[in-house]
Amino acid sequence: MKKDLTASGVARQNILNNRYALEEIQKAIGLKGVLFEGEYKYTKKQLAEFFEIDVRTLTNCMKQNDDELTNNGYVVLMGKSLRDYKLASAESFGKEIDFPTKTTVSIYLT
Repeated sequence: MKKDLTASGVARQNILNNRYALEEIQKAIGLKGVLFEGEYKYTKKQLAEFFEIDVRTLTNCMKQNDDELTNNGYVVLMGKSLRDYKLASAESFGKEIDFPTKTTVSIYLT
């Protein structure tokens, strides 16, 4: 029986709890996250570019699904965590030019 990920929270959760599945999906779709604190993280910009939508559209969708996203690892990085993420990102992608020098808060999805 085929699972409809848009309608089944349980099916989505089963994938999110399977690290192997996430790694295979990442390879198949070509979206490279940053392995940070044991989880793959993606910026809103990365996701918006992947889905070919505006970041504002993604933000609105995220607001509508905030509870599920928070339960599945959605985090806002600040302070030391953000600095550590930038270092991890630099190791994965090279020096990141999209981080303004005064960035103190950034939002990441796992």
